[in-house]
Amino acid sequence: MNVLRNRLSQYATLSDDTWQKAGGLKLQSRAYQSGDDLIRVGEPTRKLFFIEDGWAIRYRMLDDGRRQIVNFMLPGDIFDLQVIAGVNADHTVTAITRTTVSTVDADQFLRALRSDADFAAAFWWSAVQEESILREQIVRVGRRSAKERIAHLLLELNRRLRAAVPGAEDHLPMPLTRTDLADALGLTPVHVSRTMSALRRAGLIDESRGQITIIDRDRLSDLSQFDTDYLHIRRLDLGVAPARNGHMNGVPGPDSRRAEQAAPLPRPAD
Repeated sequence: MNVLRNRLSQYATLSDDTWQKAGGLKLQSRAYQSGDDLIRVGEPTRKLFFIEDGWAIRYRMLDDGRRQIVNFMLPGDIFDLQVIAGVNADHTVTAITRTTVSTVDADQFLRALRSDADFAAAFWWSAVQEESILREQIVRVGRRSAKERIAHLLLELNRRLRAAVPGAEDHLPMPLTRTDLADALGLTPVHVSRTMSALRRAGLIDESRGQITIIDRDRLSDLSQFDTDYLHIRRLDLGVAPARNGHMNGVPGPDSRRAEQAAPLPRPAD
């Protein structure tokens, strides 16, 4: 139960009474090796997943073997809430590093949601965060240049890790291959390699020993028009009413770089 409490504490402040009501949930821990499927498309899903450690990818595969990665699952992420509908999976989730997860049975989870509105609201907020990431992925692939796509994704992954893993700062573990990045961003592996080289030559990032270091965050953010607001990385205070400005009263907004505060930038060439 402590695992669940630690995970949900990233999304909402819940009372001791709420946790007592949720105390009946029985979590099971399991480790997956790189390449193992956590969820397979077309198969029934009866468990909710909490990533304790490691990285996984959510993707769709076309009949001819082409793959589209739609999201990266990082420590602290919660999925798949569609289990409460009892439908078969419409995607696959595969570990790309050794990944440890906690799972809870769908029936137990549904009973816990029904028992306490605040508990249900915390999971709703986690779903809102994931939905906003998926919306930004559509914009990233549909409208940004190759440099913008890669820069934006690196900043997003770094910011999400910083929220879940203290001390991440400007360093980003990079278990993703060039093919993984290409399949996430609608590029070719060769194009990804050339663009990463260009970002290194420009003094924006550095790569070494399976890690990317963000050298100039401001320039990288300006290049990709990165604004952390869409990530909604804030804790939902269920005891406070929302303010008119869209933020929760008493809860500061994220360290965003709002687009309206900066002059429009010219679209960089690939």
